[in-house]
Order: sequence, then C-alpha cells, then structure tokens
Amino acid sequence: MGATSTHKPAGQKLDEYFANYFSQAEIVASSSRRAPGFTPGCGDWQYEYYAAVRYIEPHPNAGEVFAFVVLYTVSPSSYYNFTYKDMDETVLPFAANPSRAVLEALTPTDWENANTWRAQSWANLERTEAKPRVRRGSRVRFPSAFTFGGELQTTTETVFEVDERDTLRIAQTGQRVRIPRWRQLDYSVVA
Repeated sequence: MGATSTHKPAGQKLDEYFANYFSQAEIVASSSRRAPGFTPGCGDWQYEYYAAVRYIEPHPNAGEVFAFVVLYTVSPSSYYNFTYKDMDETVLPFAANPSRAVLEALTPTDWENANTWRAQSWANLERTEAKPRVRRGSRVRFPSAFTFGGELQTTTETVFEVDERDTLRIAQTGQRVRIPRWRQLDYSVVA
C-alpha cells in the first residue's frame, strides 16, 4: 500500500484530477479537508479527500455508489507536487470524515468493512455537527486544563476568545495562545 507522487497542475480541482481515474464511473459528490491529526514535519498526510463514485453503463454494477478516500500532501515547490494514497471504503480507511453529501450519495452495500467505515463516518459527522458554531470573537471554554510554555497554566474555568485558526486569546489576560486543531476538541460556547 504505497503512495503516488506526481505533478498536478496548479489550480486543478481534485474532482477534475480524479475525474478520469475510474473507468465506467463518475464522481457524484465530494469533499476535502485538512487532516485532523496532521503534524508538520512528521510525514503525516496533510489533507483528506472523499468522493462518492457511481458506476455507469456498461459497468456490471451500474448505479451503485461507493466511497473513494484519498490521503494527500502537497509540495508546491516541487515538480512532483502532489503525493497521494488512494483507497476505497472496503479497506476500512482510518480517515472517516466525509461530508454529509458524500455519505448520503452512497448506495447500500454488503461489504462489512464498508458498512463499518460508513457507521464511523456518520458518527464523526454527527459529533461535528453537534458542536456549537464559533467564529472570530466567540468565547469558548474547554473541559480540560492546558499547560503552555513559560509555565502558563489554565483551568477548566478559563475562557478563551477565538482569534485566528489555531490561535485563541485568554479572555481574562488578553494573552494569545496556540492550540492546534482546537475545534476537534470538546468545548462549550460562553455567552
């Protein structure tokens, strides 16, 4: 289960890139996102791409729709700027964060691994949709304390104000702190 490194023209959408990837099939829904566990410099995959792919005539399974999952990273300064690992839902990929549109487009299947992946994906989607929406200036509180460099310690009562993507401000002191991928953590909105 290796990866492919290739050149993808700048600005080309992933749907366009993978449009001819399948013979006798078409992409009917897709989504992509930054990989939740990505840590720069660790060789992890930066992004996830999901597609609902429908078989078309004359394929023997015409009309069936399955999930296609791609883990990928980009290297803009390299000619081989697009490295990806592709799989379908039957191999039970660990990446299970497709959009609602992708999940709703899938047709029923008898593949046990595919059904397990779909159940996990629905659970992840429901958990994400249940979280309160926040934007810059929103105030949030976490159920766990944090320890930052410089011996800064917070408590469960600390209120953070959303500043930038991974940067929050401690409301009481105005001090900026970085909490990578904090939106994936449990939090509550403070009025």
